[in-house]
Amino acid sequence: MTAHTSTRTHTTSTTGQTGPRPRWLTYPEAAELCTLSVRSLKRLTTAGKLRCYVVGGKVLRLKASDVEALIVPADQCRGW
Repeated sequence: MTAHTSTRTHTTSTTGQTGPRPRWLTYPEAAELCTLSVRSLKRLTTAGKLRCYVVGGKVLRLKASDVEALIVPADQCRGW
């Protein structure tokens, strides 16, 4: 008997894109990552400056890459 091995490719996007899956964070996890409070992150979400995603119709998650994009060098900020 011969052993049968199969490889499966997994795509998670409906647009046909392949690549690494986004890392999803809860608000407390995101707050720890960027050293902001949960309340500040929710304010940024409400203001439209940080995208928030609904998972399962109820649970809110943030993309780690979106949270990391909040962190910029001081000389690129307004007023510096």
